[in-house]
Amino acid sequence: MKKTSYVLAAMLTMGTFAFTACSDRTQNNAEQTAESAGDDMERNMETAEATWETEREETRREITETRTEIDREIEEADREIERASANEKARWRDRKRALEDERKELDRSLDRLEKETKETWQDFKQGVDNTITEIRKEINNTDND
Repeated sequence: MKKTSYVLAAMLTMGTFAFTACSDRTQNNAEQTAESAGDDMERNMETAEATWETEREETRREITETRTEIDREIEEADREIERASANEKARWRDRKRALEDERKELDRSLDRLEKETKETWQDFKQGVDNTITEIRKEINNTDND
């Protein structure tokens, strides 16, 4: 009977030791996994921040380039106004006013660019992209007339 008690006691001790060792290993694995997940999340946030900044710079560049195109078109309208007939002058003046309005809209977008947050960025960017597409389409259509 004593021998059985010793065997049971030894088995219980070994079982406890094995359980504790497994628990420590499991806890260490869990801690490492949590730390790794935290590192991944931090890298993802840094990547998202860099992407947002890159998109802001690209949008700023697109607005500036489009504004330059509009300025060239306004200069062209001014030249056409000088040499056009009376009927044509009215059309070119209308064209110039429309271009100036578009330039003002781009200026407002450029001002808003600095105030946009990550949460509102996609809607803002889509709006600017649509505006630039429409402006360029109009410029190209007018150039082809």
